[in-house]
Amino acid sequence: MRVLLSSIVLLFLLYSCSGDKKDKTPLIESVEKEFISQGYLHEKTFGNLNYTDEKQWDSVSNISHKQIIYKKGKVHSDYRTFGWHLYSNGSSYKNYNFSMLWGLSYFSYTIQPKTGNYKSIHQWKTTSLIDSCQVNDCKVFLTVSNFGSKNNSIFLQNTKAQNTLIDSLSSLLAYRNADGVNIDFEGVSKKNKESFSTFIIQISKKLKQDNPNYMISLCLYAIDWNNIFNIDTINPYVDFYTLMGYDYYGSFSSSTGPVTPLKNSEIFGNGLENSMSYYLNKGIHPKKLIVGLPYYGAEWYTKSQEIGANVKEFKSHPPYRSIREKYIDSLKIPIQFDKQTNSSFLIIEDSVNNYRQLFFEDKKSLSVKYDWIIKNKIGGVGIWALGYDNGYADLWDLLNEKFSQEKIETFYNNLDEK
Repeated sequence: MRVLLSSIVLLFLLYSCSGDKKDKTPLIESVEKEFISQGYLHEKTFGNLNYTDEKQWDSVSNISHKQIIYKKGKVHSDYRTFGWHLYSNGSSYKNYNFSMLWGLSYFSYTIQPKTGNYKSIHQWKTTSLIDSCQVNDCKVFLTVSNFGSKNNSIFLQNTKAQNTLIDSLSSLLAYRNADGVNIDFEGVSKKNKESFSTFIIQISKKLKQDNPNYMISLCLYAIDWNNIFNIDTINPYVDFYTLMGYDYYGSFSSSTGPVTPLKNSEIFGNGLENSMSYYLNKGIHPKKLIVGLPYYGAEWYTKSQEIGANVKEFKSHPPYRSIREKYIDSLKIPIQFDKQTNSSFLIIEDSVNNYRQLFFEDKKSLSVKYDWIIKNKIGGVGIWALGYDNGYADLWDLLNEKFSQEKIETFYNNLDEK
């Protein structure tokens, strides 16, 4: 026991030392990490609020229904623009530009690990969101989620619970005439790697027996700390992957940094390019990969204005609309841009010798990342989460500018001319 504790302390010290500006490359630890992702955090925040209709969620999330005018266009058939709709965002979908979405996943069917039944599916059976998707030729998915190594271990060692889950999903997909599932299992232990692969194969086989047109998608971690994904084994059974390309820095960080750095840098360590290379080297075809990007930021208290400063305290993960309303539109705080990582940020003077740093994605930073997706012929882009920009058209219009039929053709024509 003392040896294990000594190893953990040593790893902690090594990781802490990596907070120095010279080397912030994430340490791939031999001790398994229990990571609190945005999906997991969302469930911890809202999972016990048993609201029965979308109006209640609208009130909690301050959803506005003022009319938004979008640029007209339709997503190009070569790209998959994909977004997650969180049940907590209520009827924010009334402001979605469905013509620029290839697919949408309702979040989520949260598993009861011991039985495979759901804790809740919220408004899946009743929401008019799904009708709006289908009228606009936007594919509909149901995310199935399980969080934490303990919950995953319980579920993945229980064949009966897995069969119950698959039967339940089949019924729910058929009920709404949906197109498939998005599997979001986070915190899977190394010891459950093989059983996780077996489960993915089983869910794919059984759902496709019910309906050959069902699609199976799988969420990938930005950093696969425990080498969970056996791509060689599962790849034939997965129709596409959604890379959770965010939370490189967040509530867990000892220093400030971009939620999604594009490039590797000396200050901030590995970024999205590194994550992409990791999975491509494992054998995933780029067209089979959707890169998820955040519509939220990360905000910390610091003593310094310098980006990458040591954190005094984490403040919050504000959605894009809050960043716009509170800081940019009201206080007129200028947006700054880090060219190393292609990320936007704000420096807010909080009091004498104290500051807040807020990193987030906006039109400028997302534009660079969308161009990177197109140039590298990656399958598409994902949005965590739809509705986080409620009341604003600029991010929807950027999707149009980059991924509409007309703009993609112009992009490739310009490349040919160069």
